[in-house]
Amino acid sequence: MGKQYQPAGPGLDQRVDALRSKYYAHLDGVTIGVLFVSDEEDAGIQVLTHHGYPAAALIRIVGARDRAAGLPDAQIVIDKCVWDSCESKRQVAILDHELYHLEPVADKHGTPVYDAVDRPRLRIRKHDWSFGWFDEIAKRHAEHSIEVLEAERLLRQSGQLYFNFGPEQKVA
Repeated sequence: MGKQYQPAGPGLDQRVDALRSKYYAHLDGVTIGVLFVSDEEDAGIQVLTHHGYPAAALIRIVGARDRAAGLPDAQIVIDKCVWDSCESKRQVAILDHELYHLEPVADKHGTPVYDAVDRPRLRIRKHDWSFGWFDEIAKRHAEHSIEVLEAERLLRQSGQLYFNFGPEQKVA
């Protein structure tokens, strides 16, 4: 099994630009490229992972040397198998998620900082939540386990945002 990368094409660039116009004015001037990745032998296999877990897409900041060679400031890589299985609204959510990771670097006065090739410096915003849970530990130790404590904190801080426990509690 080998990975095969290909440009996502202008249609996807337009979707990224639409999201940028709507939500990401702070990324004005930042160039973003989009690639698909797939299995070169079987397009129906998900191949993209992050820390060993399946991922629909990833974004990375491109280094100054590669920017100087003409690559974009940031690059989104999308698992083609996942992408093709998603409806349009989920595809938009995937793109939005990856774009949300990008943060321009600013100095203490709020002035944008630029790199050695005069491109905006960027950093990756971490997720609001990150879990490393084991069901078995939660079963064994219940409210004493980190798993249950973090789940309770999630519910306390975000309420029903991530869960659909009934029709009257659906998130818009």
